[in-house]
Amino acid sequence: MTDDTKTALQQATDAYTAARATADREIKACLAKIAEGMPERALEAAKRIAMDQPEVSKSLGKDGVAEVRSEIAVAAEELARQFVAAEKDYKWPLGTGYTKVEKHNVHSALFNRFYGHTGGLSKVLTDHGYELSGDPFIPQSLYDQSTFGPLAAALNALGAASDALDKAKKADDNAVVENLWG
Repeated sequence: MTDDTKTALQQATDAYTAARATADREIKACLAKIAEGMPERALEAAKRIAMDQPEVSKSLGKDGVAEVRSEIAVAAEELARQFVAAEKDYKWPLGTGYTKVEKHNVHSALFNRFYGHTGGLSKVLTDHGYELSGDPFIPQSLYDQSTFGPLAAALNALGAASDALDKAKKADDNAVVENLWG
């Protein structure tokens, strides 16, 4: 029986390792996609503020608005680098036998890590005279949640593999102890 449980444990370990590698690849791909689109999304949000405050925009003139756009792009690129660099800081959810990871769960992990950290973008606008009520650059305004499906699926698979590994370890431990007791 111990040989059977050891084989099952090895298979579960291999499956977990593969699921972990897939989840890690999907995390990297998701964060790279967010980073790629962040400057454009930040510029769109900044433009909405500029359109809502035409007097400020007119007072800045063409060169001033170009400066705002440039600074927003630079700040967004820096924030994008932070999103990617924080890969290990996110509290990624794992699927269980009872709950599945959905796109909104991936969003929650991103939001919980970055809410309140987008101030550099807001500062560019306020430094140029725009008045803000709240933060126009909340994390979900900087990415597209509809693209989170592959990562959610990988996190579900990783959760299932983790559960299977735990069960295989328990079965192997029980078999070893049973063997020792005779």
